[in-house]
Amino acid sequence: MADRARHRVAPVPGPTKKHYAYTPCPRSEEVGTDRALQLQLLRHHEPETPEKSPTERCGPVIGGGLGPEPEPPQPLVTREPSVSLMRWDRPATTATADRRRTEPVSLATLERDCFVIPAHALERFLPDGVPLPVPPPTPEKGGMTKTVPSSLSILEIADPKLCILAHLMSPLEPIEPILESPLAKPLIRQKMAAGELLSDVAQANTAVGGMLLANMERNAEFPFISYYVINTTQTDPLLFYNNMRSASLSKFDPKTIRYSAAHTLDLYSEVAMICRPPFNDLAGGPKKSHTPSTGFIISVYKVFEGDDGERFERNWLYWTGARMLYRHLPHSVGMRKIALHKSVASHGDKMYLLVCECANLLDDLSGAAMLITSLRARLCGYTGLYRPIQTF
Repeated sequence: MADRARHRVAPVPGPTKKHYAYTPCPRSEEVGTDRALQLQLLRHHEPETPEKSPTERCGPVIGGGLGPEPEPPQPLVTREPSVSLMRWDRPATTATADRRRTEPVSLATLERDCFVIPAHALERFLPDGVPLPVPPPTPEKGGMTKTVPSSLSILEIADPKLCILAHLMSPLEPIEPILESPLAKPLIRQKMAAGELLSDVAQANTAVGGMLLANMERNAEFPFISYYVINTTQTDPLLFYNNMRSASLSKFDPKTIRYSAAHTLDLYSEVAMICRPPFNDLAGGPKKSHTPSTGFIISVYKVFEGDDGERFERNWLYWTGARMLYRHLPHSVGMRKIALHKSVASHGDKMYLLVCECANLLDDLSGAAMLITSLRARLCGYTGLYRPIQTF
């Protein structure tokens, strides 16, 4: 006991059992004493630790691991991805190529999401990074007849020959605010006038289809948008535009209704579209695909004349927010298509209209509203939630 009280001891854990061994701490001995010299000699005569054989493999430490039973071997983890991250440059396997050959070449039987891009706009609106498949050389040109597998399949469909006219309306503002009655409801008055204008076009039968969209938010920049689909083989788009402009000016005449508003009318061509099956008739009007819960996410963009370059338009998935909508919209909203429209005016500023149609948007507004906030945070263009209130 006296010997233990004179020296400090340090606990050393035993191998596997709950036993404790104690050894004197060398720092507690006075330098130059016999006890310190004896401990120093003992340390010099300690047996060396045997080296590990080359065949042993170190694994992660789990416990204190010096017992008689060795640890089980640990598996090696590889960090290589099982799927290539280069989506477009991944070569097609033989099984994939065989499956593509057996697929029916019909729009009605497609079961995958696809791009629909007119042939004249393919060079400018095919997304950047998506390579076109190289057609196999023909024997007449002296080339080999072996087909080269491609990661992109092309299906040619007939051009529906459509043109779009969009009428953007700003809120009505009273000409004489002091004399305006507090019971006046300019929003309802604007809705009735826009509905009458849509009914006149439906009766004239100059458009394939049309709809009046109402914004679902308060104090919107464009509370109403009129959307008309024109068949260019039946109606001259320029003549239709002039007639609609005259009819709008007379219907919303400030001298008559005592309100003024900004009206933006433009002719658009559908330059790119992301479709999800089942595919409806691309040449039909908007009424064919509508349900009571159908809603639209519409974004409006405007660029200066000359800024609509090829590099700018090939990256339309990013600056329009189409990529964000396609990837992050909840599946419950039932997205059907995302269509990009570009104004056909040869001079002046260019307008772009992104229309995202969702079959069940009104059933899950909260999921779409969160995404709208993210789109507006980019401070690019105008984005709003719309629902159809009148169609033909």
